[in-house]
Amino acid sequence: MLTQVTNISIYQNGKFLAVLYFPIGLIYTLIGILFLLMGNDVLRITGIIFILAPLWLSGMVFVFHAIMASIYNYLASKIGGIEFELTEIKD
Repeated sequence: MLTQVTNISIYQNGKFLAVLYFPIGLIYTLIGILFLLMGNDVLRITGIIFILAPLWLSGMVFVFHAIMASIYNYLASKIGGIEFELTEIKD
């Protein structure tokens, strides 16, 4: 059975991806704490940017997903969506 994805929910998928990327930002937070402890002014500024990574990374993922999902939805309405085949498996 061939199936096409013709619409991607912008808000729901963006929210999901933002939450998914938040823990990745926490890794940057740990690195940022190390930079703050090193004492160099440039490293301190970099450390602050890294500490705020969970927020800006999640926000950027949400925004860029919204843009890409909007483009996908537009193109899918004009030329069709991604097509894949599903096979039912019998137990």
